[in-house]
Amino acid sequence: MRRGIVRIVRGASLALALLTAAPALGQELPEEVTDACVRAAVKIIMLSDSERGGGSTGSGSMIDPRGYVLTNFHVVGHMRPETGRPGTLYNRQNRVHLATVESARQSARPRWHGVVVRGDVRLDLALVRIISDTDGNQVGDHRFPTVQIAPTERLRPGSRVWAFGFPLGVRTINVTEGAIAGFQMNANDEVAWLRSDAEFNPGNSGGMLVDQRGRLIGVPTRVYHGTQTGRALEPVELARPAERVPAEWLQALRRGHITDVRLTGVGDLNEGRPMTTTANGDHGSVGAPDQHFFNVPAQPRPARVTTRQPLPIALMHREGVIREGRGSVEVQPGDPPDPVISILVPGAGERAVTYSIGLERIGEAGEAQAAATETPPVAAATETPPTLPTTPTPPATNPPPSNQATVAFQGTVIDPASGQPVDAALVFVFKPASAGGPARPEEAISQALSGRISQRAFEAMLAAATRTDVHGVYRFRSFPPGQSFAGGVLRSGYRPASVQFNLSERPQQTVGAIRLTRER
Repeated sequence: MRRGIVRIVRGASLALALLTAAPALGQELPEEVTDACVRAAVKIIMLSDSERGGGSTGSGSMIDPRGYVLTNFHVVGHMRPETGRPGTLYNRQNRVHLATVESARQSARPRWHGVVVRGDVRLDLALVRIISDTDGNQVGDHRFPTVQIAPTERLRPGSRVWAFGFPLGVRTINVTEGAIAGFQMNANDEVAWLRSDAEFNPGNSGGMLVDQRGRLIGVPTRVYHGTQTGRALEPVELARPAERVPAEWLQALRRGHITDVRLTGVGDLNEGRPMTTTANGDHGSVGAPDQHFFNVPAQPRPARVTTRQPLPIALMHREGVIREGRGSVEVQPGDPPDPVISILVPGAGERAVTYSIGLERIGEAGEAQAAATETPPVAAATETPPTLPTTPTPPATNPPPSNQATVAFQGTVIDPASGQPVDAALVFVFKPASAGGPARPEEAISQALSGRISQRAFEAMLAAATRTDVHGVYRFRSFPPGQSFAGGVLRSGYRPASVQFNLSERPQQTVGAIRLTRER
């Protein structure tokens, strides 16, 4: 009998512990926890000083009472070449506007000025130090409310979480509730991403994802919209675990105020000095390869950038891909003065991939030697049908040559049913029929998909091709103005689309959105 009573008491104790440790779905956070998180939440406004204007608005979390705010790097700086040089700040003067509130009903207005003191492009994290109020008065001994960083080891799928931030330009704080859906691990067996169903919206980036005790467990970073065999998957909210804040940042905080600026995650290439780096699955999204960027010096030109492994490599600029290859790409004298190298590293989340990358000057002798040893592109080696519908990989083709003024244009690809952008779609432009393009573009696409013409033959008809980014945006450059070009869009799970790009005389222009129809 006593043994049975003990079992009942133990079972009741365990059930009580579980009930007190994990709030039920829809249960509110304790009032004091909510209030503490609201006071430690920050709205960040980073103005751009580029000619294109713009900037960024996001969220942050106060993690040190002296005024240090943790956020995403993409809230304060460039992550991809299309917006600017990766690893640089939107504002070259490094001036950040920040707003805090005392209650959930108070409107967030800029109250503070700060500077970015740390940033890591590959982790997409940044640390901002508050310097003064908006009147220029130094912070001094002012103490800010904070949230405590907590490890993820006690989290389980189903653990309740809450996201605090300032999405969609709202003036008062926004809180959404959800649960941990799972963990995405990197090759070092660290948590690269927390997957959650707590709703994130634009502007939530950099904010706080907290547990039931109000501890910071993650930084809301991105939303993954996937497709599988023609049907939409539920969006997956991804948060960078707060425990992944670089140890150097925390050590610097323990030593005192951080007075220098260190932005990492983008390598600098130098002639004759190869560098070695490792991809471990931190930078990629769900199922996506890691993408690393490297700055290219102004000289020498021409030059060749090579990786020891035959990794996908591209020379990129704000207008998009200049040229690309596998294991090697050239930098020519006529290229923009500040391009970057993009390296895609598939499979880095399953095992760490270490690779070397170097830059060498090339001349007549170098070109001859390279031509003798260069590995031909896979697409040109065989006469197999195109793999474009299932694995969109833009062919290495160049835009139409022109001795006259050229235009650059961009647009978006969207799913009209959901209104969401379609990423990783292949957008291509055909050459004019007089220059080797197809007389009937729709028929050329159909023949390529059915295998009636080879991938090599299809690529020979193209003037240029590129992929859409996570925002569904594509960009092309160096096209003759005032002309019309036929093109198309391919994406797994969608019907192929034929489009017509009608270009005006403007040097920069945006064309209408392309709407894809899902396969049934």
